This record gives sequence, C-alpha cells and structure tokens, in this order.
Amino acid sequence: MDQPKTLTVPEAGRQYFSLGRNASYEAARRGDIPTIRVGRLLRVPVRKVKPDWTLEQLKQCRELTKLVRELSALKATGHSSPRLEQKYLEEAERLVKAP
Repeated sequence: MDQPKTLTVPEAGRQYFSLGRNASYEAARRGDIPTIRVGRLLRVPVRKVKPDWTLEQLKQCRELTKLVRELSALKATGHSSPRLEQKYLEEAERLVKAP
C-alpha cells in the first residue's frame, strides 16, 4: 500500500514527534511542523517531514530559511551592506552548528 502524500496535523504530530492533538496544531502554528492548505484543510506534506528530525531541528531549519529570505530581500532592494551580510552569515553559522 502506498504511503499518503499528506497527513493531518494531529497524525503527523503523533507519528513523527509523539505530540497530542493540541500540541501538534501549536507546533504547526509556530511553523515547527510544515503545513499546506488544501481547501479548508490544513495538511502536512509527508515528503517535507523527516521522521528523524526533532522539533528543535525543524525550528532551526525554519529560522535558517527565514534568515536566507531576509538577506535575499535586503539584497534585492539594495538595502544590504557587507557588515549586515556578515551579521546574517554569523547567525546562519550559529544555527547550523547548534546541537
């Protein structure tokens, strides 16, 4: 039997992180569990969730993605400087090296 392409938020929270229903929705609200909208439904794409990732690792990934987007936006608008870029790179290195 094929694995489904998406799971409900409580299913993903329970299966991958041993979370209850409310904790799963809270983690999804914070962005710790990646979600997509399918009509009115909030679903978790199975390919996006790595079963061996912890919530902390998902949080670090989300923060790193946010840093990259912010730096890209600054560069695109011309509001970047070498000093500011260095600050973003140092923060990204800190996130990557975090346990």
